[in-house]
Amino acid sequence: MADVEIVRSESMAYDEALRASGVAHDEALRAALETAETEQARAERLQAATVARAEALRAATVARAEALREVTSAHDAALHAAEERRTTAQRQAEEDYTRELATAENAAATEADAAYQAEVEAAAKAHEEALRAAEFAAQTALERAEAIRAAGIERAEAIRSAGTRRAHALRDAAGGYEEAIRAAAHDRAEALKRITTAHDEALQHATVGYLDALHSSAPVPPPAAPGDDVLADESTGAEDDPDKAPNLVLIDDLADETA
Repeated sequence: MADVEIVRSESMAYDEALRASGVAHDEALRAALETAETEQARAERLQAATVARAEALRAATVARAEALREVTSAHDAALHAAEERRTTAQRQAEEDYTRELATAENAAATEADAAYQAEVEAAAKAHEEALRAAEFAAQTALERAEAIRAAGIERAEAIRSAGTRRAHALRDAAGGYEEAIRAAAHDRAEALKRITTAHDEALQHATVGYLDALHSSAPVPPPAAPGDDVLADESTGAEDDPDKAPNLVLIDDLADETA
């Protein structure tokens, strides 16, 4: 009868150990599944954060390239407009100079022709009156020379004033061209500064969002399996009472079966 009770106790302990092992195995499997789901969710969040960061970087790069293109186009247009204004002013100055020079040449030619006609008339009069008016002929020659000198002085003064006005017009045109280039360069530098600042802020926001996503998706340690405590309690009770402990040999091959 004692042998039967011993065998029954050993069988019950064996069954209890098997149940405890099954519970521990289920808990461990559940914890592993929860950990896998947590890791998968974390991977999905990381992927979404990476895609969002890449999209933000691409959008910032495209916006920066578009802004640079617009700034360059505006700068080229400003340079072209300044060049056209400079060319127009230079052409106008050349036309004014040519017109004034032609006017001065015509006036000088008219005065020279009038002086020549006066000389011819004076010579005719002097020839006719040579015998009677030698002094008058000499005085007429002096007046002719003075008229020619005065005409030459007026012609030189007209040419000098026309050249001075042309030089002033060219200087004003060059000053306006340089001012337009400086203004266009300043506007381009300001636009580049604003674009670079916006690009840096977009990169900073994208990086902060990526770091927040990393912190929020940190892995959680799995919970402890309750089956280990049951086994530990049973093993402790068996050691305290060596007479009641069954002589059982438990082979744990569940890991091999589930592998």
